[in-house]
Amino acid sequence: MRCVGTVVRGIRTPIIKENDDLVTIVVDSLMAAKESEGFEFRDKDIVAITEAVVGISEGNYVTVDDVAEDLQKKFPSKNIGVT
Repeated sequence: MRCVGTVVRGIRTPIIKENDDLVTIVVDSLMAAKESEGFEFRDKDIVAITEAVVGISEGNYVTVDDVAEDLQKKFPSKNIGVT
């Protein structure tokens, strides 16, 4: 009989930047957390990475400035609102 359900751990990593080797960063961070916190990885464990982190490492993201520039091009008026 199972006594424990799902266990979720948030793993701290360095700040991810464009062109970072995401696999190495994730593996190194997981191994450091394992040693620090004393847990083990088991068969059928799942490691999930947010889409945002993957996008950043691939350079596939937009900044707030990009969004503002695009809006200015689409709506050149000084005021944007909902009526």
